[in-house]
Amino acid sequence: MTELLQFSLCLLAFNCFALAKFNHYRDVFKARPSQKQSQQFLIAAWISILLSLLLCVIKHQGYGGLLFCGYMALSVLLLMIFYSFKPSWVKHMSVLNVVLLLLSGSYFVVY
Repeated sequence: MTELLQFSLCLLAFNCFALAKFNHYRDVFKARPSQKQSQQFLIAAWISILLSLLLCVIKHQGYGGLLFCGYMALSVLLLMIFYSFKPSWVKHMSVLNVVLLLLSGSYFVVY
């Protein structure tokens, strides 16, 4: 279950990096992001990607960095497909990702 948490954090990070950019934000929300929103997305992205890296390295020691690179590649590929073909689905995918993040995070805290 911690692998799902690590991947969800990585996916959230790259989604926040994408939404911090004007074009992607406009494609998803049909509006212009404010400067404050872009900064908040960037802060959330950096926190979640560093947390994902930290959890990967703590859990899997030497192979954690390699696993993290795989999570990054898979996250970018998934987001590239969504942003290229169905940008309107990004909102739904983001909600699903946050739900998975909360469920796997609560499982991680409990066990």
